[in-house]
Amino acid sequence: MTTEFLTAAPEPDRLDTLTRIIGNGRYFQRLPPQLLRNILGQGTLIECAKDEVLIREGDTLPKQMFILVEGSVAVLVNGHFILRLDQAGDVVGEMGVIQSTPRSADVVTETPCRLVAFAAELFEIDHYSPQASILYVLFSHIMAAKLRITTSQALIRKNQRINAQGEIFAGIVDADPAGRAAAKHALEASWPEAEVMEFDTPAQFLECPAVYRFDLVITEVDIFGDFHNDSTSIANFLAAAKLRGAHILVSSSACNQASRREFLIRQGADDVIAKPCPPFDLQHVVGKARVAYYKNLELDRVETAAETDQLTGLANRRRLQEFLDALVTVYPEQQRSFSLILLDVDHFKFYNDTHGHPAGDAVLASLASLLAAGLRRGDLAARYGGEEFLVVLPDCDKDSALDLAEKLRRAIECAALPHKEQQPGGNLTATFGVASFPVDAQEPDGLVKKADERLYRGKHLGRNVVVASP
Repeated sequence: MTTEFLTAAPEPDRLDTLTRIIGNGRYFQRLPPQLLRNILGQGTLIECAKDEVLIREGDTLPKQMFILVEGSVAVLVNGHFILRLDQAGDVVGEMGVIQSTPRSADVVTETPCRLVAFAAELFEIDHYSPQASILYVLFSHIMAAKLRITTSQALIRKNQRINAQGEIFAGIVDADPAGRAAAKHALEASWPEAEVMEFDTPAQFLECPAVYRFDLVITEVDIFGDFHNDSTSIANFLAAAKLRGAHILVSSSACNQASRREFLIRQGADDVIAKPCPPFDLQHVVGKARVAYYKNLELDRVETAAETDQLTGLANRRRLQEFLDALVTVYPEQQRSFSLILLDVDHFKFYNDTHGHPAGDAVLASLASLLAAGLRRGDLAARYGGEEFLVVLPDCDKDSALDLAEKLRRAIECAALPHKEQQPGGNLTATFGVASFPVDAQEPDGLVKKADERLYRGKHLGRNVVVASP
């Protein structure tokens, strides 16, 4: 390991380069570059070879906080892999500098790495001084960014839970037919309204169409083979299952060991139960998951009432903006895409003027129902204003969004809406504009602007069309 004090960096542009690299990280994008540069100047640049230990579990020695510049580090608990940090600007050890307890995990370099280290004494303050270390500005930005990301992830998961259609999906992942039968029996006994889907392998589950957002996944982890050697595969599978909104129950003989139960919970499992187990025990755990589901659903509905357009029952502008902000916070790091569909009812002023506003309101409510019925679970439809609606499609590229927009266009065109034959052109229709993240824009306002430009291009093309390109 080599070290270089950045206060005396021999290369004058070294700090500028580090500021640019780290400043693009998820925790520091809102920190003024000059302030970040001044803070980094108080740190030490270290270069590590592969397999060097940065933090040792149980250690009580003076602590350090590290900001990754390049490379990859792993966090392990009791020798089990917990997570990987491999993005410039990732931070590890930040809580240790303000806590006196022993370190709770090992942090080991997986590849040659460069990091900026900050010793704990840099955070020390004189209790009689009105001033604190400038490093607390850095620390507060890190914690605020982590809170913002966590809140965004929770908002996305919440939107996956709210399901006006009423379908409840439960998945069973187990190579053993007897194990799948036992899990299915528990579901039939304790959650009879759930639609059950069975999978022989984790790969089959992950290949399941994204339209299925699971409310419960009962999975065996012995199918991965050796628990220790395949812990990364297990962690990746649990993370992928979480992305589908699932409450995860691991039912496995691996759960007989406390260290493995701890590992599974840390990786995202909500419940664990050791096999073999009496049928009642499994039914009881499934029943608790069902109760938690309905409690969360009711809480979501109460909270959503304040974020709902009263006329249409769709999301209002406030909830729409929060959801878009959450997606652009979480998706860039995960290299995921999402799309927007903006639609405007054609000649709606003519309809209102001819048939009155109550009739127009009834049409808007009917169109909102058509939109809600045509969307996937986890999508968000909102009333954008007047006769405009905006649909947000997570994990949806432009081609898929274009297909969905065309289906919605046809559904509106064919809908049995009152007085539609009296509209200009003999029908009540809508025009659509489509934009996708990140190819069209990387901020919510830019995406909406692109979709709006394409919508009005569709108006000039004669209306009742979908436009997804300039």
